[in-house]
Amino acid sequence: MAVYHNNARIASEIREKRTILRDRYGGMMTLEELREELGYRSRTSARQAAQELGILPTQIGRMKKYDTDQVAKRLVELRGMC
Repeated sequence: MAVYHNNARIASEIREKRTILRDRYGGMMTLEELREELGYRSRTSARQAAQELGILPTQIGRMKKYDTDQVAKRLVELRGMC
């Protein structure tokens, strides 16, 4: 569990990013959407980056999708605001 120096500010930033991602992609993101959000050109690079960032996919039928809440949280944490 992460320890934040400014809990209210971080929680607010996570909530804001989560709202943005949910508006764009709904509750789950495909690898292609995640690739676009992370700024990668290659699906392989995006998949590897997501794994290194601790953003793990969920198997839904034949597809693997990424939880937008988890993506939002990790992106805000990685901004260096924690």
